[in-house]
Amino acid sequence: MFYTAQSLQAFSRQVLLALNCDEHEADVVSQHLILANLTGHDSHGIGMLPMYADQVRDGNLIPNQTPVYHEPVGAISIVDAKKGFGHRMALLALDHAMKTIDQHKVAVLGLRNSGHVSRVGTYSEYCASKGYVSIHMVNVVGHPPLVAPHGAREPGFSTNPISMAMPVNDEAKPLLDMATSTVAFGKVRVASNKGESLPLGLVIDKEGVPTADPKPMAESREGALCAFGDHKGSGLGVFVELLAGALASESTVATEKHIPAGVYNNMFSVILDPEAFDSKEQVMQRTMEFYDFIKAKPTAKGVDQILMPGEPEKISKAKREMHGIPVDDETLRQIYESLKHFDSDEEALKAELVAME
Repeated sequence: MFYTAQSLQAFSRQVLLALNCDEHEADVVSQHLILANLTGHDSHGIGMLPMYADQVRDGNLIPNQTPVYHEPVGAISIVDAKKGFGHRMALLALDHAMKTIDQHKVAVLGLRNSGHVSRVGTYSEYCASKGYVSIHMVNVVGHPPLVAPHGAREPGFSTNPISMAMPVNDEAKPLLDMATSTVAFGKVRVASNKGESLPLGLVIDKEGVPTADPKPMAESREGALCAFGDHKGSGLGVFVELLAGALASESTVATEKHIPAGVYNNMFSVILDPEAFDSKEQVMQRTMEFYDFIKAKPTAKGVDQILMPGEPEKISKAKREMHGIPVDDETLRQIYESLKHFDSDEEALKAELVAME
């Protein structure tokens, strides 16, 4: 079924209010989730709500949390999110870190102990909206890893995403937002919910053999996701773990015995003022000259157009704003099921959803 973005955001907002988020936090998180759906990243959209509900119920995710802001050391800021909703915690942490930019022209952030920050490209977009270049790396702790290092049959780290963007007229252009695995775990979950198979090369089974069946991984974590690009993606995943975990926070997946069960993100961010290098206009001009240079290249046989990083998301957003966001019945069932421990009205929630005609 395809639903309007507005109705899905209202639906998500009501779910989050049922989880005891206040009005502001429910707005921030629901906007983030629906933007992920609009841009084609359903793995980081409303399908995350059951996990959030389970974590809130278990005390591993704390609504309306107040982060701890450590005093900056030069251009470096450390923020402890104290298990708060990562969508809001990350924005607060970036705002805190960016206070050093006037003096240093750079801000380096270590966000620790955060709830799920979801689509990392959101934070590149946020920094670009303020005119800044940014790079963000995120690791995951609190549950067993998901991605097999190159040559292994068992997971050794999680999807460990990287995002970066250049600001052009306060827009992220281009915008790179990618997992260091071939696919995000949420995409395996979505395929499993829809009863679809996966292309070979995304997941391995418990013997380390490529498989097209998403269910063992989605339902019982049997097997592992693959790193993209074999040893190259695996190497990037390792360094995301080290920069976001060993350097910027206090925990990598190897510190598991010290970490309460749950899903916690640590984020390492570098935010740069382009005017430290040249005028903002000159940097934008060179960025767009290169952007257009790439776009003008002849396409390979069978390719309609060359897409720069971030363009697939823009295309998806325009399409889904017009035709609606697809949500499968199993995802909705999981959301309703997860709310049985909270004060919520399933029929009232269903009434929020508006299907596209």
